[in-house]
Amino acid sequence: MVIKNGVVSGTHPTMDGEPDFDTWLSQQLQFNEPHLDDSGFCDRVMAELPPVPAKRDERRATRYQYAAVIAASAIVCWQFPLQDLLASMSEHSISLYSLVGVGILGAFAAMTGGIVAARR
Repeated sequence: MVIKNGVVSGTHPTMDGEPDFDTWLSQQLQFNEPHLDDSGFCDRVMAELPPVPAKRDERRATRYQYAAVIAASAIVCWQFPLQDLLASMSEHSISLYSLVGVGILGAFAAMTGGIVAARR
């Protein structure tokens, strides 16, 4: 491969007889083809695209996600027989309270992680 005045000439064949990819790519990039007139098609398509959402819309969506998680958690807690569970745990051992607490904290951490992942 020889480069003179920015023009690549000659090829350096690889083992299978094909020219080197870098050489081929540099030769392809040297072509100066005329611009293909699209009669303003690209400009019309770009004008029809929806605008980029504002940060305010993203914050609103985030608030709705947090509200949905809180509502779902409230429904689960309302349907869960928490009073019977607490009475049963108090009869057996106090250490079960910590187990339930860890479970609740883990659930909230998982929901928060889901919200953070959805925002990305």
